[in-house]
Amino acid sequence: MALRRSHRKSRHGCIECKRRRVKCDEARPMCSNCQKRHAECEYDSSSPLLWANKEPSARQSSRASGFDSGLHGDPSPGSPGADSLGLLGRLSSDSSTPAAPAGLNLHDLELMTKWCNATFRTLSSNDRTDTVWRNAVPEEGLSHPFLMHGILALSSLHLARTTPETSRRATYLNRAVVHQNQALALFRELLGDVNEGNAKAMFAFASIVVVYTFGFPHSPDVQDPWTCVDDLYRVLILTRGIQQVICSSTGFLGGGRFAPILQVDSTPVPLPDDATTAIRHLYEANETCRARDPHHEMDAYTVTIDNLAEMLSWIYSGKTSIVIAGRWAIKLPSRFLDLLRECEPLALVMLTHYGALLQHLKHRWCFDEWCVRVTKAAWAILDDQWRPLLHWAMQGILGENYLEQIDTL
Repeated sequence: MALRRSHRKSRHGCIECKRRRVKCDEARPMCSNCQKRHAECEYDSSSPLLWANKEPSARQSSRASGFDSGLHGDPSPGSPGADSLGLLGRLSSDSSTPAAPAGLNLHDLELMTKWCNATFRTLSSNDRTDTVWRNAVPEEGLSHPFLMHGILALSSLHLARTTPETSRRATYLNRAVVHQNQALALFRELLGDVNEGNAKAMFAFASIVVVYTFGFPHSPDVQDPWTCVDDLYRVLILTRGIQQVICSSTGFLGGGRFAPILQVDSTPVPLPDDATTAIRHLYEANETCRARDPHHEMDAYTVTIDNLAEMLSWIYSGKTSIVIAGRWAIKLPSRFLDLLRECEPLALVMLTHYGALLQHLKHRWCFDEWCVRVTKAAWAILDDQWRPLLHWAMQGILGENYLEQIDTL
């Protein structure tokens, strides 16, 4: 038997009516006075408990609200289940209840799930930065739509590049492009106004853009090996441009949740003998070119080789984050990029060694295709005078017997 209390009306009504000293009709769950004033209606412990199973309309409300249809059989009248469903039915049919959303965007929920389960690791370098990229960055995205679109774009691209269901790759790629276009449109409006309020979001999105650019699939053009060089050239240019946004926002990140991202957790170590020999050969080639041509851009190449040696040292110290790929691009002399654009052979040799650098990062889905693409392009473009300089890079990318694989590239 259900618990009963007196059905007599309380002499004082709800607490809000009592406070305002107005007559209360004691309607449940909200009296008419509180409903009109949109006030919180609350009865004290001396008010009667009006059980739904004692009101004939309760079961009708339950059926009207659709609760019964989702159960394996109707609760018996008078049972606690029927009581609860009846009460919920009346609450959900209240005319003051806001309209329900049209529906969940399951596509975007899938992409956010992918971010939290896997994609965030693409940008993270250690356990300390995991929590930043997995938790803090999406939280920033709730306040900055351009960042949220960027998160969804990169997750969708990740799915496009890694899903075993080939029939769905084009769909994921299209979603990635749509989200990225929306993100960039909003991001551009803020480029001239990086401040404390948006710095975290700007920093995170700038990093996402770099990964997105590396990870976006390219169709190799077997007829023109320079297609790969041009593609990578554009990636390097964009990475250097994005660095300006990163630099302008890092000043606001020092003491907050984003601080671990700025901390370098590796100390460079000496290179192994084979890598040391390869670097020495590059320095010697640079000096030989200068001896033959007084107009040779020796300084630009020297800085580029120094940069390559430093990044390799980071690799051999155990650091394999995307920071390495971006840092090499950022530290390049602008003149080197001009030389690469002008199709200078030694610049292409340097780019091939960058491909060997990316080989150590190929476990990250956004870099995996660049190594072989750069190797294929360099071998096709350079003649026998320059090919010996590619030996170390080719061996690192394709293995000891790389010459046997050249024809299949």
